[in-house]
Amino acid sequence: MEEYIICKACGYIMAKSHFAGRCPACGIPGEALFEPYTKTISPMRRFLLDQHIHPIAVHFPQVLILITLFLPLLALVTSDPLREQLQIVARLAIFVLPLTIFGGIATGLFDGKLRFKRVTTPLLIRKIIVSVILQILSLIILGVYLNNGFSGNAVWIIVGLSAAGTACSVFLGRTGSSMFSSFLPG
Repeated sequence: MEEYIICKACGYIMAKSHFAGRCPACGIPGEALFEPYTKTISPMRRFLLDQHIHPIAVHFPQVLILITLFLPLLALVTSDPLREQLQIVARLAIFVLPLTIFGGIATGLFDGKLRFKRVTTPLLIRKIIVSVILQILSLIILGVYLNNGFSGNAVWIIVGLSAAGTACSVFLGRTGSSMFSSFLPG
């Protein structure tokens, strides 16, 4: 049975096994500020959290941003008909990516509200900011593609923006995984 602790400063709850010397939500250091916690959560809230809606939703943009990063590069070093097929898949990813990121943001806000009863904790604010940056990058990628396709320097711009988007996705994934077992009581 997993043991949980709660930060006395901000109320952040996490698995004791994830404690790394400071609260990941408010940053207060020291084990003395944490005390044992017994989960008390309504059955409906527990059910919704157990569906893992947000963690599932964020896998789609993670895959798509990697497709927009690697397939255009791979298409540069292959010949037709494989080149054309790679570009078709990359094109589809470019068009769908902004929608899936929006879905990830929406489910993240829902999940944050369920877990913390508000979306203004320092960790969630950082995730929201990086998510908006990722959304903007995906729209710029779409714009570059719509204006230039995969011709000329457009491929390199798309790949560069996709690399920045991948970095955002890595940050979001690492930050989100640190919050997976956390929620406020009630």
